[in-house]
Amino acid sequence: MSENEVLGKLKNQLDDAQKTSGEVAQHLAEARSILFAYTRKNSNLQYTNFCDMVLESSKNAEKLTEKLRRLTLEVTLDAQRYEDYKSDLVLIHGIELDCMDGILKVSMPVLVPHRKESYTDYLYKPLHTACQHWCIKQMEMGRKTPVYTKCTVCFIHIYDETLPLGRVRDHDNYEEKHVLDILSNFFLRSDGGLYVDTCHMTRLGKKDRTVILVMDASCFPGWAARYWTNSVIENNHAFLDGKSDSMK
Repeated sequence: MSENEVLGKLKNQLDDAQKTSGEVAQHLAEARSILFAYTRKNSNLQYTNFCDMVLESSKNAEKLTEKLRRLTLEVTLDAQRYEDYKSDLVLIHGIELDCMDGILKVSMPVLVPHRKESYTDYLYKPLHTACQHWCIKQMEMGRKTPVYTKCTVCFIHIYDETLPLGRVRDHDNYEEKHVLDILSNFFLRSDGGLYVDTCHMTRLGKKDRTVILVMDASCFPGWAARYWTNSVIENNHAFLDGKSDSMK
């Protein structure tokens, strides 16, 4: 491509990103106006309209993030600098991995998306990068990366207890496939039904998050018998934070 074509392409991408950014700002402004009318003018809260504006803002924000990620990939010529950028993404999203006594724990500060959501890259791309970097770090430190042949993957969906219970979804509404695809790339022999069993638990906590535990299938019954109770999962925050021996 000629220099003018390259510059023209970059200009179009920036224009597109700026347009999406404007749409985010517009929807947020409309949501603020609805909320202001309710709090200052004693009007009825038009909750449906308010929710619509917040949802549209969020969707456009996710699209904006993807546009900027693609632009970053195209304009960052230094490979090391781009790798540093991906490392920063992991830190920004707060995704953490740990392995204790053969149980792999993946902690994400968000809920797994609904299976009908059309845009999920905001979570799955950083999750892939987090797994990749963790495996590289394990190798650099001379530690083995766990690989599971027949395993159980346990999803613990934790909802903010201060928010309405109507937010809690049925377990069959979570999009687990993409998560299993990513975990399979690094830790599983296969994500097929003959090799992977899944289970889901929903609990209330201090904030929205998802904790995923991967263990050998033979270990799951014993683990469940010891720890699959309300008193442990809900009240023992040390278990979810990985600060005790509760993963054994």
